[in-house]
Amino acid sequence: MSGDEGKSLFQRAKELANRAGEVVVESAGLAADSAVAAGRAAVEAADRVEDAIERHFDPDDRSEHDPTTGGAHDGCSCGCAGGPPARPTRHTGDSAGTLDDSPITRGDLTSRPPATSWPGERKDSQLPFLFLRANAGDTGSRPAAGAFWESPDVLLLAGVAPSAAPPVPPALGQVALAGKPNTVYAHVWNFGYAAAHDITVEFYWCDPTLGINGASAQLIGRKHTSLGARGSGHAHRIVKCPKPWTPTFVNGGHECLLVRVWDHCGDLLTTPEWDAAVNRHLGQRNVHVNEPGDPVGAPITIQVGPLFGVPTTVTVERTHPAAVPWLQQRTGVRGMFPAPAPVTGQVGIGLQGGTPADRHEVHGDDAHVVLTATDDPPPPGSAHVYRVTATAGGAPFGGYTVVVLG
Repeated sequence: MSGDEGKSLFQRAKELANRAGEVVVESAGLAADSAVAAGRAAVEAADRVEDAIERHFDPDDRSEHDPTTGGAHDGCSCGCAGGPPARPTRHTGDSAGTLDDSPITRGDLTSRPPATSWPGERKDSQLPFLFLRANAGDTGSRPAAGAFWESPDVLLLAGVAPSAAPPVPPALGQVALAGKPNTVYAHVWNFGYAAAHDITVEFYWCDPTLGINGASAQLIGRKHTSLGARGSGHAHRIVKCPKPWTPTFVNGGHECLLVRVWDHCGDLLTTPEWDAAVNRHLGQRNVHVNEPGDPVGAPITIQVGPLFGVPTTVTVERTHPAAVPWLQQRTGVRGMFPAPAPVTGQVGIGLQGGTPADRHEVHGDDAHVVLTATDDPPPPGSAHVYRVTATAGGAPFGGYTVVVLG
């Protein structure tokens, strides 16, 4: 097909699709809900024809910034090649303000809204709204507040393969056993006003990493499921990974888990695809528990992760056990936490071969830090908690939490 023929085809297809929308509206009445839905479908069909033909004849053209294509733009601040250094963020969409019960006009149906615009607030749309919680009170708002890497929705059953594991783990705060099959679970939620019938849940592991990306994440397995709409009584469930995870624990027993969830029809994954801080479709569990009797001060090497050219600070601090909601899963009782253990030593992070301190500036995507602690073992019923946090542009993008139990 020649370029002129293709453009002529595109123009004709767009005219027919737009005319279809006009006919539907004129025949059913501008105020009819069915006419609105059909007209919008016709306009969307015209847009798809336009996009497909434009991609065919000029695949490198990017008139608008589409974060799913990785295109670059002058002046863009999202971290692509055309703008200043920045970590990728997710544009959650803007309300176009057209869900106000006023009559729909022909212009509403034939105009092309921005790709990141919704007729109303996204949470009020008749679409699924999937997420994994970053903390116990999370309802899907992003960026997540606090230590988002301590998700209560990423769960383990230690030493049991999925074929023998129950649908729901009997205990929620278990840690994996090295060299044995472990079963990973995810607690997924739908707060949208539409059911999600084609959900994919993916389970990953990686070595200790503050900022996870596709290069560091290793797929364990995936599961397909469905959820009802908000208020249906079926809007959340525990999903069991069908494949076992047998960790080798090459780094002293410290690993990370990540789960991603999306609906193929109404709530796609979107970007950034690996950042649980800004993408509600991800749940991250970067928590390691030292059992009683395990060595307290064994150094832990942690990769910082991709920096996207942004100055990054890594810090470590002692944290009161009650400030780690995830520990309620460990105790099995709401509101019950270990007591803080007496401080008897020092905790710090250092660059490999460097002197430990409470913070370090890091550079380069291959940077690693080493966490060390010289505290004595905690007394029974108490715990040391150390949190490592990576921050860029004033916002945390990754972290790792170590709990040492008495």
